[in-house]
Parts: sequence; C-alpha cells; structure tokens
Amino acid sequence: MISRIRFLLLVVSVLSGCATQKMSGDQLARVAKDWSLSIRASQVIPVYPLTEDLQPGDVFLVQTPVEEQVKMYLAKGFLPLENLVTRLSPSGYGRFYRGWPLVADGDNAPPRAWQFPGPDADSNFSGAPIAAFPTYNFSVSRSGGLNMAIPVQSVPVGLNLLDGASANGTITLKDAFTYALPARTMFDAIHQWCRDNADYLSQYEPTEPKADKKSVANKFYLRVINRVYLVKTVDVSLFSNHAFGGGGSAGVPQPLQLLNIANATEAARQFSAVNEILSNAMAPATKSAAPVATGEETVPHPLAVGGTVKLAMATSRSVSLVETFRRPLVIGYLASDYAIEARGKCAAPVSTMSVLERHNPAAGKTIEYLGCDENCQRIRPWIKQGTNLQKLGSWLETKGGAIAIADFLTGDYAGLRQRVVSDLIEAPQ
Repeated sequence: MISRIRFLLLVVSVLSGCATQKMSGDQLARVAKDWSLSIRASQVIPVYPLTEDLQPGDVFLVQTPVEEQVKMYLAKGFLPLENLVTRLSPSGYGRFYRGWPLVADGDNAPPRAWQFPGPDADSNFSGAPIAAFPTYNFSVSRSGGLNMAIPVQSVPVGLNLLDGASANGTITLKDAFTYALPARTMFDAIHQWCRDNADYLSQYEPTEPKADKKSVANKFYLRVINRVYLVKTVDVSLFSNHAFGGGGSAGVPQPLQLLNIANATEAARQFSAVNEILSNAMAPATKSAAPVATGEETVPHPLAVGGTVKLAMATSRSVSLVETFRRPLVIGYLASDYAIEARGKCAAPVSTMSVLERHNPAAGKTIEYLGCDENCQRIRPWIKQGTNLQKLGSWLETKGGAIAIADFLTGDYAGLRQRVVSDLIEAPQ
C-alpha cells in the first residue's frame, strides 16, 4: 500500500507536465480545437481557456476582417478574447428575471450575488438559471497526447491511475448555469456608449478600397456579449483500451483495483488514501506547506495543479473522477457584432454565431442620430427625477410604440419629443 501511495504522489506531482511533454505545437492546437468543436455543437461560441471573468455587457474590439475571423474560427474552433474595450453595466436584470430570487440591478447584478453571497460564504449558484449540455466522447493516449482537448486535470490523473497506454472516455458538464440580458437592452446600452465615445471609435471607421486594387472596405466591429454559460463540475470516465507492456518493471505497481467487492474494507481504505493524496496535491501551495509523510519516508508536497479532483470509482479497466472548480467558469457565450461606421457610429447588430458559421445574416438599417435638440435638452434632466423615466416609458408604449429611450431622445422623433414636453412636462399636475 505504501508503494502505491508513493507512486500516486509522484504521478500527481508531475501530471501537469507528463500529459503534454510529448505533444507538438500542432497537437496542442488540435487539442484546443477538438474541445471547442464539442462546445460549438451545443450552439455556443467556445471560451478557451475557461475563465470566470466574462459576463454580459463585455465589449471587445474586433480588428480582424470577417473573412479572416471565419477562417480563424474554423481552424482553431474558437476566437481569442482580446481587445476588451469596456464593460457595460446596463440595467435590466431585475425586469428580465422578474420574480427571480436574488436578481437585481446595480452592484448586485448577476453574477455577483451568486459568486460572493456573503463575506464568509462560498459561491452559491443554486439560484442561477440552469443549463444542460450533452455528454462528449474523447480518446487519450500517452504517445499521441489528447485527441480531445479537455481543459481539466481529471484526464491525465485518470490515465495515470489506469496505468494504461490509451483509453476512451466521456466527459459530462454538470452544474451548468446561464444568464443573459436581452439583445434590445444591449442595443440601447452599446449605442449610448458609441455616442459617448464617438471620437474614440472614429479611428476605426471603415477604410475606403483603393481604386487600383481589387480590395474591399475594411470594417471594424464591436462584439457585445449578451449571454454566458458556466460550469461548476466536470465528470470524467476513462475506459482503458489495453495495459502498458512491462508495467511491473522497476517497482511500478500494477493497475489499482480499488473496487474490490470481496474486500470492501480494503477498497474503502484505498479510495480514502487516493482522494487524500489528490486533495493534498490540489491544495494551494504555500511557502510553509508541510511535506507529506508516507510512513516510510517524507515526500515533498506536490505542486498544486488547480481544481478539486476526487476519485468516484475505479477498477482495473476503468476509472471515474469528479472535478469541481472553486467557482463556476465560463465555457461559452453568445454575442452580437456592431460594425463601426463613419464618424464612430455603430451599425445595426448581427448575430456573432451567424457570422462565424457563415449564415450570411442580413444587416439592419443604421439608426441616424440627429443630436439633442431643444426638447431633448428639457426631457433629459426631467427623466432623472423620481419616477419620470417610468412615466415616459409607459407614455411611449401607448403613443409611440416600442421605441428605446436613447433612440427617442436623439433620433428622428422630433414630433414625439414635442408631445412629451407638452403632455408630461408642461401639462398641469
């Protein structure tokens, strides 16, 4: 038993390197693509690597032409999240999730109430909207690296526990959540931001094609996230294809048979020993971290590899592990793209997924903003007082139809603005 524990300590301490040492740059790129292709099959734009810090309202400047984006997306399976220009904080969660517990606007807007429910409390996403993903299949081998790139630690741990040359497996994304804001809310927020930052955006207005070349106008885009998908727990099951040849040489133990029905006490003891080793290895490393005693000798504390991995079941041919992140991580998103037009104006939105999947979505008409006229200058300070904003919204629904406040104030609605001043501001109270 002691030799097995020592062997597992060695495995866990080097697992983060052993799984990729033999992998070339092309193999690593394939790893990322295969993972992303699986997420894309669920109609979600993949995030790679996984991250917690992505939420609706994040705005990215896309400086790559659409055709190049499509090529990159098809080649890599995902798009790098770079050039974050702003994080919008639009109101609307309270209305969109009306009646939903712990959902509000302001500082407690999602995901804050779930991430940090209290000063001494851990994250609690039990009140967040639930999502579900299918089970994905993959294969893994020591010689060729991962044919399916899973950005979790359970796969190399499981392969080493099996002591196998190759294995097939499944991955199940559990405790999945999602939250969003409607595209209409995002439209209002991003267009207001575009008007406030027109000078900044004007440097990215379209370039005209040259007369002597067959070139096209080069456009820049703002990519606005409106929905994200998060995962807290990952279940990984591995099934060995065949054992390592000569596995008993140099004192290396044979594959562990933890599920020993004939000796339940021994099976439970080995489960506890393995999970304790994994727990110690996943613990954050500190300068004062004590060495781990095996009974015969002292072994240095392994380096932390992230996450919390626990062994759920194991036989000589299969192993199942459960990996839990400290807080849910974003694995994918949905977004809209806004082309930057002349003078820093933002065009009508198109679905990012439709663009990347080459669905050739039809572009809407760009709204022409005329500036803030005399009536607009009277209405703006008025709607900041008391419940006047709600009054204006109700008035517009009955008199002018579904018009966003931002569009109403500076768009081609001069007649409506005059009526608002007359009916709501100047009318006797």
